[in-house]
Amino acid sequence: MQRLLRLLPLGLLLASGWAAAPSRPNVLLVVVDDLNTLLGAYGHGYVQSPTIDRLAARGARFERAYAQYPLCNPSRVSFLSGRRPETSGVYILATPARTALPDAVLLPEHFRRQGYYTGGVGKVFHNVRNSDPAAWDLYEDGPGEDDEEKAALNARYGGGDGRPRAHVLSSDGARTRDGLNSRRIRQLLGERAAAGGPFFLALGFHKPHLPWTAPQRFFDLYPPDRIPLPAEPPLRNVPPIALQTELTGFPQPDSRIAAIQGYLACVSFIDEQLGLVLAELDRLRLTENTLVVLFSDHGFHLGDHGGLWAKLSAFDVATRVPLLAAGPGIPAGTVVTTPVELLDVYPTLVDLAGLPRPPGLEGRSLRPLLGAADTGSHAYSLVYHYDVERRADVAGRTVIGPRWRYTEWDGGARGRELYWRPDDPHEYHNRVADPALAATLAEARTQLAKLPAPKPGPANRPRAIDPDAKQTKQPRK
Repeated sequence: MQRLLRLLPLGLLLASGWAAAPSRPNVLLVVVDDLNTLLGAYGHGYVQSPTIDRLAARGARFERAYAQYPLCNPSRVSFLSGRRPETSGVYILATPARTALPDAVLLPEHFRRQGYYTGGVGKVFHNVRNSDPAAWDLYEDGPGEDDEEKAALNARYGGGDGRPRAHVLSSDGARTRDGLNSRRIRQLLGERAAAGGPFFLALGFHKPHLPWTAPQRFFDLYPPDRIPLPAEPPLRNVPPIALQTELTGFPQPDSRIAAIQGYLACVSFIDEQLGLVLAELDRLRLTENTLVVLFSDHGFHLGDHGGLWAKLSAFDVATRVPLLAAGPGIPAGTVVTTPVELLDVYPTLVDLAGLPRPPGLEGRSLRPLLGAADTGSHAYSLVYHYDVERRADVAGRTVIGPRWRYTEWDGGARGRELYWRPDDPHEYHNRVADPALAATLAEARTQLAKLPAPKPGPANRPRAIDPDAKQTKQPRK
């Protein structure tokens, strides 16, 4: 029988049902630090993000995706472990996932156990120290070799006044951290194509995290007189505890427009680096069998809401993230408007790859949303703010519905917020006391009550207003 099969033409074998089962899909996970939804694919046509826009067009764009904690390490621990911050108790930058969750099977580790080669380059875990050896065959993230980028990093984390700043690089950016990491991931793609077998590769871009450093030509894409300043309505009934980010207490930038220009220059720089990676995927003929998923660990304020910068707030600007997925099993041009969570990335990849689901995951697979509407889902987020007067950390617990966002601070004792997106898409008018939204408020409170109370743990505080923090240096992110 085996001899006969060898003699049969390939077409006859296929027609007879004897074709080999398709290989398991590869995975390319792309995590971008501090990227909000200022992208062409999300309706901001003046932003030059052609690679990200093309990726959205050939796959699925999740319109309302949310981070479980709007700070780098807590968010990454959550989506890499599949556990909520409430479960892990990780609310600060220093705690590794393995320390908080010793028995969890982390996302790349699960693929490694299923026979995948796993390689990480750049900021996937919060840093190399926070990475987990069991997750990877290889993990690298060096300091870069661009002297101007190094000087900007040293200036930001070695002291100074903490205000957001942009720095124009005289180089082409190839020796920066992101430039080197994009080259390294291209090398790994070539190695895996030659070796055969499925792979799980992860690329973590550092930009557009502060300090904003990019070559001159990316700044030139955004002449200051062509950068639209978002409308700034008056804040109405917003509790003071809500108006806080990690940079609260530090000086404002010298120019908001110049700061936004620096941020967008970094967005376009990493978009070009991603383009080089995806072009290599095409060249190696790996695109058709590779799941490409791109998202950010959280959003980023750019001077909105009375001068908020960075993350660590409950506002949509800080918690909402871009989330794109393309590859086998994902219809091109799909737009999902249902609220989803970064917590869902892990089970979604497992589902799309056809792998067994490990126990303990708290998210859901988003695969069913790729072909059908779902209006009954909610997303959740958590953040701690610092009450200066009480010298206490205050939990802000959030639930997001299809058309609203609701947050309770300290169970409501320090304030509650309800924003109605159809009339107030950027969340400036707190309508928690509006009788017209009484039914929505009741629904929101019911949904929020479904989550367990946060596990106790230390919380990250805005350094400039924390009396227990040393003011001489900022922690390196």
